[in-house]
Amino acid sequence: MSTKEDALGLSLPRWSDFQRLFEVPKEERHRRWRLFKTYIPDWIIVILINMAGGLFWLLEPRHREFSLNDQSIQYSNHRSFVPDYVPPLVAYASPILSALFFLVFRRRNWHDFHCTVLGIFLAMGLNNTATNVIKNASGRLRPDFLDRCQPNITENPILKLVDYRVCTQTDLGYLHEGMRSFPSGHASLAFCGLTYTSLYLASHLRYNDQRGHAYKTIVFFMPLFFAALIAISRTADYNHHWEDVLAGSNIGGLIGWFGYRTYFPSAFDPTIPTDHPFPSRIPKTEDMAQFDKSCGRDLPVDDDPLQIETGSSYSLRKLDPTATCPTCQRSLRVPQPPSNIYSSRTPETMT
Repeated sequence: MSTKEDALGLSLPRWSDFQRLFEVPKEERHRRWRLFKTYIPDWIIVILINMAGGLFWLLEPRHREFSLNDQSIQYSNHRSFVPDYVPPLVAYASPILSALFFLVFRRRNWHDFHCTVLGIFLAMGLNNTATNVIKNASGRLRPDFLDRCQPNITENPILKLVDYRVCTQTDLGYLHEGMRSFPSGHASLAFCGLTYTSLYLASHLRYNDQRGHAYKTIVFFMPLFFAALIAISRTADYNHHWEDVLAGSNIGGLIGWFGYRTYFPSAFDPTIPTDHPFPSRIPKTEDMAQFDKSCGRDLPVDDDPLQIETGSSYSLRKLDPTATCPTCQRSLRVPQPPSNIYSSRTPETMT
C-alpha cells in the first residue's frame, strides 16, 4: 500500500495524524466534551441491557415433562466443537477490529469508530437478553439431556411422563444447561456480531457503488459463512436441535441488523455515501475543522467531510461523482437529492 490513497480511500497514517490527537484546540476539546455527554444515556442503556442479559442467565429454566423413550433427547454428551468463549469473542472483536482498521488506514475518524463500538455493544446486549429470556421461558431439552440427567428409572410410569425429579445428576448448573436448548446461543451470538461486521464492511467498501466488484461480495459473505459454520456445529455435537439453530440464527441476524442501523445508514442505498455513520450530534464547525488539500478541494482530515456544520443544521455534502481522483470519486450515480433520512438536509456541491 502506497502513501497515496488507493481506490478505497486507504492510506498509511502519517506522523501529523498522530500529532493531531494531542494538538486539540480549546474550542474542539469543549465540543468533544459536549459530544461525550450526549452519548452518556446511550452507554447507560447499553450497560444496563448487557447486565440484564447476564442476570437472566442466572434464573432457572422452565422444567418440562419428558418421556424416557423420546429419541430426540437420547444422544450422548460430547465436548463442543466450538468452545463457549469463541462466539462472543468473534462477535465483539470482528466489528471492532474492522473499525480500527478503517480508523488507522482511511479517515482517522473517531466518530465512526465510536459509533461502531457503541452499536455492537447495543446489539450484543439486546441479543444476549432476548436469547436468555427465551431459553429460560421455553425450557426445551437438549438432544443430550438424558445423558446429563442420568435418570434413576428406565421406563415411564404407565400413561405418564416424568420430570427432572427422576434425575440423579447432582450438578444443577449442568442439568439446567440441558434445559436451555431453544434458541441456540452460539448461533445467535455468531450471527449478531458477524451480521453487524458484514454490514459494516459492505458499507465501508462501498458495496453500493453499483460497479459489481466480486471481491466486495466475498468480503461481505465471509463473516456470514463463518457464522453459519459456528451455528451448524451445534447440531454436529448434539448440543442443539436444528430448529434451535435456525431460530438463534434469525434472532442474532435481525438484532445485528437493528444494532447497525441504529448508528449507520443502509449499506446498500446507492443514493447516499454509506461509509459514514449518522452525523455527529454536535458536529465540528467549519472554522474549527483542520483541512488538507485533496484534488483542489478543502477536505477535513480529522473529521468526516460529510458532517460539517453549516449554520444551525447539518450538511451532508454529496461528493462529485465525476471527480477523477480516488479521494473524491465515490460513484454516487444518482444526481438528485436522496429521498431518505438525509433529504431534510440540503446537499451542497463541493467547491
